[in-house]
Amino acid sequence: MSPKITTPVKGFTGTVVGVDFKNGEGETEDLAAIAYFERQGYTVEAEEKAKEPTERELLVAEAKELGIEAKGKVDELKKRIADHKAKTAAPAADPQSPPADGDEGKEQS
Repeated sequence: MSPKITTPVKGFTGTVVGVDFKNGEGETEDLAAIAYFERQGYTVEAEEKAKEPTERELLVAEAKELGIEAKGKVDELKKRIADHKAKTAAPAADPQSPPADGDEGKEQS
């Protein structure tokens, strides 16, 4: 029997990490998805958890959450996730940038 999962948004109907929800409720036996739902504040009702998700299952859930390919070995998933996060991170300020218009030639006090 699959654990019942309740969304934090009452009445939500849609799909989240491959799990279909109707009126705020869904079911899955996917341990990585269950771990994701627990982290995101969903209510997971199960009589007992079968086991903790593996590192790969957690990485697959994270990759799905980021919208990137969720296939491959652990090292491949880690690299793909790290690359995605690096590409989507805000660029650091360039300390060598020229002064803004109107600031040229002014001494800073």
